[in-house]
Amino acid sequence: MNLIITSITIVDLTNKEAKRIRFSEDKNLLTSERNHLGKSVIMKSIYYTLGAEVFFPKPIKAVNLLTYIDFVVDNFDYRVCRLNRGFVLYKNREFVKKYISVEAFRDALEDIFKLQINLVGKDALGTITKCPPAFYYMPYYVDQENGWAVNSFSFDRMGQFDLPQRKNSYFFHLGVFDNDYVRKSKLQKANERKITQLSNDNQRYLTVIETLQNGLDDTQMSFDVTSLERAINTRQNEIKGILEDIAKSRSALVEAEDEHIQLTHDKEVLAKYIKKKVPISDEGVEEVVECPRCGMFFERSMTQKLEKMYLLESLHDDYTNITNEINKLEKKIAKLKTKFSEKQDLLQFYEKSLADNQEVYNAYLKSKATQQLLLEYQTKVGANIAEIERLGKETSDIKKQLAGYNEERAQTNNIYQTNLSKLLTELDVPKDQVEEEIEPGTAIIASGAYGPRCKVAQMLSFVQTQKKKCPDMISFPLVIDSPNVLEQDKDHLESVIRTLLTWDKTENQIIVASIEGKETANSIPDVNIILLENPQNHLFSKDEYASYEQEISEIFTVF
Repeated sequence: MNLIITSITIVDLTNKEAKRIRFSEDKNLLTSERNHLGKSVIMKSIYYTLGAEVFFPKPIKAVNLLTYIDFVVDNFDYRVCRLNRGFVLYKNREFVKKYISVEAFRDALEDIFKLQINLVGKDALGTITKCPPAFYYMPYYVDQENGWAVNSFSFDRMGQFDLPQRKNSYFFHLGVFDNDYVRKSKLQKANERKITQLSNDNQRYLTVIETLQNGLDDTQMSFDVTSLERAINTRQNEIKGILEDIAKSRSALVEAEDEHIQLTHDKEVLAKYIKKKVPISDEGVEEVVECPRCGMFFERSMTQKLEKMYLLESLHDDYTNITNEINKLEKKIAKLKTKFSEKQDLLQFYEKSLADNQEVYNAYLKSKATQQLLLEYQTKVGANIAEIERLGKETSDIKKQLAGYNEERAQTNNIYQTNLSKLLTELDVPKDQVEEEIEPGTAIIASGAYGPRCKVAQMLSFVQTQKKKCPDMISFPLVIDSPNVLEQDKDHLESVIRTLLTWDKTENQIIVASIEGKETANSIPDVNIILLENPQNHLFSKDEYASYEQEISEIFTVF
């Protein structure tokens, strides 16, 4: 099933200018007498209109560009119109739908082309993603600036997939791969990564288990846990009681010492007072006192003498009593200090005893925790082993299912390599320029001018292989821009153009753009030669816009 492009129309909406190119269903050569007339813009616009992202030159990027393309596939006439990232689809001249994005339009193309290409993205999860429309056209298009170099790509915005995935897309076109293959191969790789991860985890777990086991072996002992816990509890209660006794003893000691200080002070005061009041003991000396009014002296009366003597005797009694109290307090303080010291010594003993018991108990707890940890790690190891076995069985089943795909891939590669070898010989490419085993989509690293010839040989070998493997699969026009790159000499360039314009191994439409090759094309029957004669750097024409103005207006109105 071949897609045939009948025409493409490119419109500069701002300046109201347009250009339409009509193609034959077979071979087409787009040429001009000079460069910079717009051949590459036309070539880029073909698959751009069908949803691919291309490398337009800067002046075209600045244009408010509307493009629309007419094509036939499966006996239906289609028109696709593109304005920026929006699309409009017509079928058999009837409006079908407007699409506001490339992603939405891609789903419509799936129905038209009866082909869906899903690949594994480069994101961390390896998400399986529907490919953008460029992957439909990648095997069929060579861009002038970006398509001829090794490992370069003619379309833009394809970086969401790595090179192996991009190469896998070729095998969708060849009927070898489908979306089930992508899903299964992703699952196989995910399982293999998971098995590796689980095996590495088990290695770490086993190292930890060995270390923990060695620690347990060094501290193995018998524990009477109940007696140990009871002893610790008893000792803690005893320490609590001793601390209360020490607090009481300290309080009583402080109280006794305060009382001792007070009595000692009172004793000192009495001693000073008694010393001042001691009577004169010399006999015959009368005690006289001076009258404070008249200044005369008088003898103290006997009553006063007796009072003084009684007072002095009372002071001596108080002094004696205080002294006795102090002596008692000193004995009491001594006993309290002894008791306090004994309690402290006992507290230290109990605390040491408790620390010893606690150390043994902590060793038990550590051993118990280590055993629990060992059990957890052993459980993890067992679970990982079971999961590795499950994943291994699932992966083995997947490999058996994928074996059929891989066998068909090998058969397809053999067909492709046979076709490629013949074409390389026809295009005068030495065998030593190409690896013996090469797959569709693999870049050929060839020196100098051999590179473009290898690229052309790859494209033709691909469509030839496709026709043999899956003739009912959608196949697209070969759109090849400027095969005269990298200084092709005249003879080899003529050979490349002749090979393309006389290609009859498949029914693919071929569109070649080259400033060279007009004479060769004229010598080949049924080649549609499209000669651009517009001014340099001015592809569009106001006259052509006027010719299609009503059609352009109707399309623009839909957008």
